[in-house]
Amino acid sequence: MPRQLRREDYTVGWVCALPVELAAAQEMLDEENGDLERDLGDNDENLYALGSIGGHNVAIVCLPAGRIGNNPAAAVATQMRATFKGIRFGLMVGIGGGVPSAEADIRLGDVVISQPHQAFGGVVQYNMGKATPSGFERTGLLNSPPQILLAAVARVRANELRGRSRLSEHVSKLDRISKFQRSKTGPDVLFEAIYDHEGGQTCEQCSTDRQEARQPRESEEEVVVHYGTIASGNQVMRNAAERDKVSAELGGVLCFEMEAAGLMNTFPCLVIRGICDYADSHKNKRWQPYAAGTAAAFAKEVLSVIPAAEVAESRTADKIIKEKNTLDIILNRLPYAEDAPFNSYSKQHEPTCLSNTRVDLLQEIYNWLDGQDEQCIFWLNGLAGTGKSTIARTVARKYFDRGCLGASFFFSRGSGDVSHAGKFVTSIALQLAHNVPAVYRHICDAITECSNIASQSLRDQWHQLVLRPLSKEGGSGYDSLYVLVVDALDECDNDNNIRVIVQLLAGARSLKRVRLRVFLTSRPEIPIRYGFCQIPDAEYQDFVLHNISPSIVDHDISIFLEYNLRIIGQEDSLDAGWPGTEVIGTLVRRASGLFIWAATACQFIREGLFVDERLRTLVKDGASDTATTPEEHLNGIYTTVLQNSIRPDYTEQEKQMLYRLLRNIVGSIVVLFSPLSADSLSELHVIERQKVNKALKNLHAILNIPVDQSRPLRLHHPSFRDFLLDKYKCGDPNFWVDEKQAHQKLTDDCIRLMTTSLRQDICDVDAPGALVADVKRGQVEQCLPPEVQYACLHWVQHLQKSGTRLCDNDQVHQFLKERFLHWLEALSWIREVPEGIHAIASLESIALISDCPDLYAFIHDMKRFALYGRPAIEQAPLQVYCSTLVFAPTMSLVKKQFISWVPGWLQRLSGAKKDWNALPQTLEGHSDSVKTVAFSPDGKVLASASVDKTVKLWDTGTGTALQTLEGHSDSVKAAAFSPDGKVLASASGDKTVRLWDAGTGATLQTLHGHSSWVESVAFSPDGKVLASASGDETVRLWDAGTGVALQTLHGHSSWVVAAAFSPDGKVLASASGDETVRLWDAGAGAALQTLHGHSSWVESVAFSPDGKVLASASGDETVRLWDASTGAALRKLKVDAIVRTLSFSNDGTFLQTNRGILHTASPSQGEILSHQKISRGFYVKEQWVTRGMENVLRLPPEYRPTCSAVYSGILALGHYSGRLLILEFA
Repeated sequence: MPRQLRREDYTVGWVCALPVELAAAQEMLDEENGDLERDLGDNDENLYALGSIGGHNVAIVCLPAGRIGNNPAAAVATQMRATFKGIRFGLMVGIGGGVPSAEADIRLGDVVISQPHQAFGGVVQYNMGKATPSGFERTGLLNSPPQILLAAVARVRANELRGRSRLSEHVSKLDRISKFQRSKTGPDVLFEAIYDHEGGQTCEQCSTDRQEARQPRESEEEVVVHYGTIASGNQVMRNAAERDKVSAELGGVLCFEMEAAGLMNTFPCLVIRGICDYADSHKNKRWQPYAAGTAAAFAKEVLSVIPAAEVAESRTADKIIKEKNTLDIILNRLPYAEDAPFNSYSKQHEPTCLSNTRVDLLQEIYNWLDGQDEQCIFWLNGLAGTGKSTIARTVARKYFDRGCLGASFFFSRGSGDVSHAGKFVTSIALQLAHNVPAVYRHICDAITECSNIASQSLRDQWHQLVLRPLSKEGGSGYDSLYVLVVDALDECDNDNNIRVIVQLLAGARSLKRVRLRVFLTSRPEIPIRYGFCQIPDAEYQDFVLHNISPSIVDHDISIFLEYNLRIIGQEDSLDAGWPGTEVIGTLVRRASGLFIWAATACQFIREGLFVDERLRTLVKDGASDTATTPEEHLNGIYTTVLQNSIRPDYTEQEKQMLYRLLRNIVGSIVVLFSPLSADSLSELHVIERQKVNKALKNLHAILNIPVDQSRPLRLHHPSFRDFLLDKYKCGDPNFWVDEKQAHQKLTDDCIRLMTTSLRQDICDVDAPGALVADVKRGQVEQCLPPEVQYACLHWVQHLQKSGTRLCDNDQVHQFLKERFLHWLEALSWIREVPEGIHAIASLESIALISDCPDLYAFIHDMKRFALYGRPAIEQAPLQVYCSTLVFAPTMSLVKKQFISWVPGWLQRLSGAKKDWNALPQTLEGHSDSVKTVAFSPDGKVLASASVDKTVKLWDTGTGTALQTLEGHSDSVKAAAFSPDGKVLASASGDKTVRLWDAGTGATLQTLHGHSSWVESVAFSPDGKVLASASGDETVRLWDAGTGVALQTLHGHSSWVVAAAFSPDGKVLASASGDETVRLWDAGAGAALQTLHGHSSWVESVAFSPDGKVLASASGDETVRLWDASTGAALRKLKVDAIVRTLSFSNDGTFLQTNRGILHTASPSQGEILSHQKISRGFYVKEQWVTRGMENVLRLPPEYRPTCSAVYSGILALGHYSGRLLILEFA
């Protein structure tokens, strides 16, 4: 009697599609089990064959009769998983169509196994994607088989090599059924791919002359097993030419079938296919039973090598799928630039290098990428239009097809997310997670560990999301090669970020377990060259594209022109020889080495009504005859394209109207911060769509104009932007675009569009607590179309670029008074509140330099309002009218303006604050106590030095982490900015001083020389000299530019705590644990004075603004004033507390300390002026924040600082916990 097992006892799910496959599967069972007892509540309509193989309990299911394909397979597998919750993995076993090739000698009856190969995980859904000129572009990713099955496949292959395979034995079990016998199959015939089937169900009428001649196999085995990619789709592949074409696009597949893609992402499984035909029109069913049998036999072989105990210990399929779904959700938190990859939808028509072009250069690049040297970056630089991006796409395509492309990022100025570095690292990481399965979990772990990783500095993101996950991948040695392709880095819109990216990419050399190679292209711009100056020459290779021999470039351009003009000639039914070698030679000379000229020329010719006329226009172009440089040739063809867009038979009035329309529309396209569609431009500018289409009709040579008018318009090449915005390059005033006027026009149009479009509850959710996460993106897109989103995000940037000054009650003021809350709500729905806060800060900067006190006050209050409400608004947009507006102080200008917008259901609120107190921002990042904080000279950046051995830089306006400076090997005790704010110096317990680029975070110098910890650092007023005070009882002076030691000042008999330069930089004062202050000649290093008087260590020193008075604070609870020129004691101020910080007021009459304000003309007893009304800014006094002499904010114990710094109304506090708090006061 058959065994009756519980459902949870079954650990293997076996799926097949046809009855013949089910029969073969059942024949492989070692033992058959009894049917399940059905529960009345079961929704499972599957019927199962149950049994065991190799100690594994197996549930076999077949798709319903007549239901084949991916979707039925997915439904059946899902029901199986629900019924058998103990299933660990699955096997998809059946027949398929083979793809014979020179690389894979596949015959009928062979078996194909899904195994990760090149860019695919073993199975690819070939109808989920599209063929592009440069290859296949996937739009969906399928999972690889689970590790336990891949390990089993490896063991089976090893058994094959050792002659211990039992596959033939398993196949022979089917011999008892005649239908499954090899002798019943008939001949194995392969026809030419271009020869279609003739006749009925058999090939009796097909010509034997069209059969492929194949040599008998050398293998003694009747069945050969192949491992690689299986292509899955919802239709039967019946065309050999299409079969070979798709296979080539996918980098080579072994088999076509119809079910596997439905399983791979919902049922962890291995796909096993017996080859029953060649996926061509010569299909018949004679080989199906035998092929089903060989596939089933291999499945039995796989199960036989997996210990049942090992399966029992593994995770269930349900847990694997749930975990994978959880990881997917985590990974999708990363912001992603959709247009960044080389094969993104927007780039699908962009070409790769033609055959026989760039041959030597590409080979040099490939040799370097595959090499073993220490150079981790290949920098291809060249002038505009020399073909860098085409080469980058070619490299990316090649290594993508090889399965070695880790990620690609193609920058493009004015193209939204790919015009800046904000999503650079996160986009690289997300691609790596998909392209390198081994790092998928490590990247998800990094996101889980730091939920705000995407808002951290580029350096921190790179370390956590790229370097650390890759460092955990692979075994010992350089076993794995991954390639990053970064194109057009010069088009990233921030010079500091460009330099940071170069330095981050160079960090690839630190990886020991994998080889990460970076192929980088750009123009040879200064920021990039500067970035490479920080990298040793031995660690990168560069190639100057415009230095290639002109004859080689001309040869490649000639091939390019011949290829494209031949296609144009065929499209217009021109003579085969058109246009002739002489004409092509002329065009090559006109191109002057620029591929973009040749590409523009071909586009210009193709879009003409009469291509011959267009060609003659270029050949006889008089402007090109006078051009002497490549740039002039390029400017000439752009002018030709524009001039030919204006028909000569137009009246003068019509021409002028079209000129204005072109300047308006094309001018907008070239200055937009993110591309917009023709439809969106029409709405933004209030121009009829018909007019927009007419203006763009003849500009296909310079613009990418999609047929779908809702798709963004893009420039073919950034050089056209340079041309149109440069009055000299453009030449024709009818087309020249005044950049500032264009930005002003866009500012006006953005404000107008927001004024007419934005309203309360714009997404119609009708629920004050509605969360952003709960509202579908489609609903947001419908209510906030692209042009409105663009206006909300970029109107302030256009205002900045226009150079316009603000005025009280101008259109900006009126818009903000009418629509500020609506704007904040819209920003929240599109998840861009941080960008909105940046925009408000920019508005505040503009207003500060404009004469508009009322507007400035309102904008400042807007910033306080937005930062105060940010936590609520980011989650629930409509809380801007509820929580934020209700709880804002009664004196808030924003609250006063919009008080009538408070919801009617809230009738009364008492107890609201009268005015803004400190606006706190808590900055998390340090893992140990903060030792010191320091503001940059402009107050925009805060540096924090910590016991955790790092220095962090923060944006004081938004609290965003800018950089983490790593390099010290001990606690960092002090940090100071240079007077221009470009360099930061840090002092550490590791006996070194480090100089950092404050913009990029790069190490500029490491200064060695001290023999004990370094306590503090100070720059001279001109920033050329740095002083460092140390526990080795010395002060050292350094050249801040070169790091060269200038002087070592000996004389103190205990550690030196602090140092300060006089305002003219000629005198240096040092404070020491030996109870003295010393004055030194900062140039010669000679001792000038030793100031005695303190009875304990001296903590700090400061010069008065005129340099005549020196103040010193000591552990003896006094502050002393000295004549800085003679060293004479002037005054002793008794404080009754240790003063740790000193700074003079601008007029020199007051000293601000951490214990209060001291009057420098106090009587000799030096009492603190505790009762005098002095309004001299903010400082921290014990547990209080004090304004002048008034305690205004008591700090709870957890917020009492270890250190503090003040800039204007901004107070920064560092804490033992590693947390920082920024308080901004009105």
